[in-house]
Amino acid sequence: MSARLSPGGALLRSSRLFSVPKPIPGPSAASEDAGYGSTLRRPTGTSPYPTHQSITTPESSRSQGDWGLKRSLPLKMTTKSSTPSIHVKHLDSIEKITDYSSSSQHSITLQKFQELNLPLTVPTLPNRYRAVSLGTTSVFEDDHDVTAVGGTGSDKRWKFEGPWLAGLTEGQFENYVQKTVRNRRQEFQAFLRTRLASDLTAAQQQAALDKAIEAPAPVVAKDVTEDQLTEYTRKLRSDRVTLFALISEFLDLAPLNPPSAIANMSAGTRIESKSPNPYAERGPPITHPSGGLSYIRTNAHAENHPLYGPQANPSPVLARIISPRHMSNPAKLGVAGFITDTPQGDSAFNYRSYRGGKARVSGIATFDPEITGGSKCYVEPVSANINSAGKLVLKVDEASEEAQMIKKELIGKAEIYNNKNPNAHALESEPRTHSQRLGGYRGSPLGRRDGSPLIRRQPKPGKVQTGSSQSYGLDK
Repeated sequence: MSARLSPGGALLRSSRLFSVPKPIPGPSAASEDAGYGSTLRRPTGTSPYPTHQSITTPESSRSQGDWGLKRSLPLKMTTKSSTPSIHVKHLDSIEKITDYSSSSQHSITLQKFQELNLPLTVPTLPNRYRAVSLGTTSVFEDDHDVTAVGGTGSDKRWKFEGPWLAGLTEGQFENYVQKTVRNRRQEFQAFLRTRLASDLTAAQQQAALDKAIEAPAPVVAKDVTEDQLTEYTRKLRSDRVTLFALISEFLDLAPLNPPSAIANMSAGTRIESKSPNPYAERGPPITHPSGGLSYIRTNAHAENHPLYGPQANPSPVLARIISPRHMSNPAKLGVAGFITDTPQGDSAFNYRSYRGGKARVSGIATFDPEITGGSKCYVEPVSANINSAGKLVLKVDEASEEAQMIKKELIGKAEIYNNKNPNAHALESEPRTHSQRLGGYRGSPLGRRDGSPLIRRQPKPGKVQTGSSQSYGLDK
């Protein structure tokens, strides 16, 4: 018979002091409210984002099965992984055990993405709106990272109370109308009274301004008569654009894609104040636009190499060629655990660059089984954003040859910096004359700093001079 718990122990066990956070709603529950139905349903059955918190423990505690929970976890299942990370579904299941599973796939993916040093940006506007697009913007900017209803035309929120009508099926739309819209008829009439009162007040003030007289008292909602409200409603039925705008404001619906940027502008307004919502094309995201992957706002920084100084390009990332190019379908690359397309335009990934004289990426056109570990190539991550389905859209560009060489030298696959002759890089303490400055050391073929002629020694047969303009370390 087990010993009886003390009152303090019983209180501590029944308290929520050591409880894990509640999981966030899954995509199936969020899709009913957001309005994109089967968009989040994947054929593999995997979730587009994790819903449970990831828990880890030090190596000393893991060897004893101590994960900070109320009971120890079995060593046989938790000591084999090189990345100890779990997520707990239930602290106490029906069988009186802790229901857990590994979360290393999510933890490693998060770690690999944060090593890219990429900020999450707002989705770019379609091509027909590029005239009003202001470039990529971080999701943490003040005009985008908001959930409150704003009163300006540049409402670029990502969270709305109502659904996205373009993603609703007919059954979902009927269900939404029956359960949510039909019972709010009186509230909508009061909303129309308030809007009509503000329109009448604006019209009276404009008329008084034209006649140079004192403006009358503002019209309030209770001053609007039933006849005025009926006439206003009749006019709205013939003006579908204004009616839909009022209904969207009342129900706080997610924005829809307008036919054009010009149609979304009213007279006398500037083009940037009426730019379309970035989430109107595909629908708003089901989570925060950052997805919790990164919290940096910009990648406007330069990497400083200890030998070569500040670099013009960031350090490239080694990507794996998942599938080669097939007819009109571009090749797929695996970058930091995410699938992306190859860079567009004239690059080493396309045939045009191959005809232009650049070296084509091996394994990009056909599968090459002779390459050990699969075909790989270096790319430069450019931007990343999360679409409405919870998928991370990663865009990469072709990495420059200089950045690739520096990266290969860093991991020991190339040799560029050669300091075997210390006299060649010795600094001169004495000042040089004008003729020596013109005809000497810095890139001039006339001579050295001391005035002696510059003799270029040819490399020995069978050897290529490392770091030369011909090889640039490519031979290593």
